Amino acid sequence: MNEDCRQLVHLGFGVLIALAIFILGREYAIMVLALGLFGGFVLIDLVDRGYRVPVASALVDNLERTGRMPGYGSVCFVLSALFCLIFFPVDYVVAGVLTLAVLDSFSTIVGLHFGRHRIFNGKSWEGTAGGIIAAFIPLAFLLAPFPAAAAAIVAGIAELFSPIEDNLVIPPVVCLLCFALV
Repeated sequence: MNEDCRQLVHLGFGVLIALAIFILGREYAIMVLALGLFGGFVLIDLVDRGYRVPVASALVDNLERTGRMPGYGSVCFVLSALFCLIFFPVDYVVAGVLTLAVLDSFSTIVGLHFGRHRIFNGKSWEGTAGGIIAAFIPLAFLLAPFPAAAAAIVAGIAELFSPIEDNLVIPPVVCLLCFALV
């Protein structure tokens, strides 16, 4: 598995979800994400049963971590975005989804290539800082400077210490923070 490629797919997937939410608005984005979630479960079931599904099988073969349900991270990503879209304003959801896409991808890539000082669960100061800085950049276009910085830092801390899948945690954390600060 090529972790850099995996993280670039994660980044692209997240940016596409954020764009879809931004362009479609709440109602249509909920429908698209729900349809994507259902379709994703169908694809996961087919691949898990050994069927060769053209694009899905190639993604699982080349990018999926061993020992996990195929597509688990993607399902968690979409589920988290859908949850946030139901409970928070669209602008906050776009910020949360974009933060997950950028922070998670950059913290992993920076940590793998430049991480020297491990702090928790094999994660490094360098990766965490790289993810926070990278997440702040798009957030600065969506939020005022203080909420953007706070969202990037809190999301970075959540990514570092979360005991559960960070794809489930980061968007709601950012949405709650936006709700409190904006």
